[in-house]
Amino acid sequence: MSSLESNRFVLVSTKKFADLTTRTFSFKVRGKTYQGFVVRKKGTYFPYLNRCRHLPVTLDLEDNQFFNHDQSALQCHMHGAVYEIETGLCVGGPCVGASLRALSFEEEGDQLVIAIPDEIE
Repeated sequence: MSSLESNRFVLVSTKKFADLTTRTFSFKVRGKTYQGFVVRKKGTYFPYLNRCRHLPVTLDLEDNQFFNHDQSALQCHMHGAVYEIETGLCVGGPCVGASLRALSFEEEGDQLVIAIPDEIE
């Protein structure tokens, strides 16, 4: 864990974590609760802050549904912003060019150790 830039972490299990599925988690920064999520695609994990770049709402509206209709991208279910899974870049909708906030992580055994940022923009 020493290469991560935070001293606060969230652990997410990778057991039974199939491709093109997500796992959500919650954490606190300065007393406020936030959500994050991890996507697995082709055996690689992509953790993000669960906040649309158009408006500060969760992408999934708290129902763990992050994908567009064909699971080729992440989609905000409030206003339709579409994000690349691997980069978090918005490629369609009201915030084209903005990116989801990626979270640093390391794999340790069957856990993802996700660093929690000190500030949320």
